Amino acid sequence: MSHRIILGIGNPLGGDDAVGPFVARRINEKLAAESSVPGPSTPDRQAITAIDAGSAPESYTSVIRQDRPEQLILVDAADMGLPPGSTRRLSPGEIATLSFSTHSMPLSTLISYVQELCGQVHIIGIQPKSMKAGSRLSSPVRKNGERVAELILEERLDEIRALE
Repeated sequence: MSHRIILGIGNPLGGDDAVGPFVARRINEKLAAESSVPGPSTPDRQAITAIDAGSAPESYTSVIRQDRPEQLILVDAADMGLPPGSTRRLSPGEIATLSFSTHSMPLSTLISYVQELCGQVHIIGIQPKSMKAGSRLSSPVRKNGERVAELILEERLDEIRALE
């Protein structure tokens, strides 16, 4: 059983829409760097599975069904009407009213399907600046994507404000 599964959701070719996959990659890079350091590893870090789910997070429901994680953390660009890079914790009820990155299944449908398989489901939205095709992550979104990766690794999600 994985302690935590992180799904980084978004289009890697869509500017700030790529922030979810960016967070998943950063977590995996940090975990790989830690595992290359001699000495005992932290058991909690071994129990993290970070997945770049791209724009089809529903493709990973079998992983969630098999692992039945204590926590499922979804990270995605979300238009919340906030300054670029702003990060918020969202409830499943709030996601139906927000504009998320382009993916084939609404997040609300995905969550309703997997919620019973997980101890907790957390949704982290990061406000995009631009989702122009072919552009790169903007500076504020990249900076806060890095912060979200750190907060996930350090189990400090409560430091991310809830959407009001």
